[in-house]
Amino acid sequence: MNWHDAQVRDSSVTRKFGLAMIVGCILLGMGAGSANAADPITASVDCCTFTAPSYNQAAGETSTFVNPVDAGTFHNAVATDPGPDKKPLFASGTEPAGGSSPVQGTQYLDPGTYGFYCTIHGTSMDGQLIVSSSGTAVPRPSVKLSVLNQKLQAVRNQGKLKVKVTGTTASSGISLSASVGSKKLGSASKVSVAAGASKTVVIKLTSAGKKALKNKKKVTVAVKSSVPFGKPASASRKIH
Repeated sequence: MNWHDAQVRDSSVTRKFGLAMIVGCILLGMGAGSANAADPITASVDCCTFTAPSYNQAAGETSTFVNPVDAGTFHNAVATDPGPDKKPLFASGTEPAGGSSPVQGTQYLDPGTYGFYCTIHGTSMDGQLIVSSSGTAVPRPSVKLSVLNQKLQAVRNQGKLKVKVTGTTASSGISLSASVGSKKLGSASKVSVAAGASKTVVIKLTSAGKKALKNKKKVTVAVKSSVPFGKPASASRKIH
């Protein structure tokens, strides 16, 4: 290989290496942008404000709350408005200095602007979360219920009620409560179900629940459920 050919070869290699570096940097930048698209909601070092009046995230993302290492007290970020479960629309954990936690519920938000505040320091420590339409909101947890029991005598003898829980969407942390009129029969908690799947949940009757069914010939059993950040559900059935 002569000197000219070697120079051409080296120049070609240099151009290819430079192009690869540029592409790599672009891809790395794109990756970093997508991984950190949501602005972390951050408390100020000096109590009691947030570092900005508003923060941004795309629909479907879960925001993060950060309490700086040199903060002097605990803080959190909790939605001003209630959600379908009558609890805050979204909420972080209450974090000490140096702590952080996901702001659960933000993944279900449609595009729009939502207020939040620190429950420890009141509405004077507040801000806004702006959700853009660049993503798609995660479907809110939702379930359907049905009472499976048909014979009252079997419920009394077994001391339990069977309820079918079907996931309209993936749902976890579901709580169930069964009653007859104003008398509570029993409850169950920490139930999870996948989207489109069903699960039979056994609700054990309490002593008061067994007493409420004693000597009854027929009753209407009502079952209600709640799921964090989701819509409550209910069902009822006459059994005799």
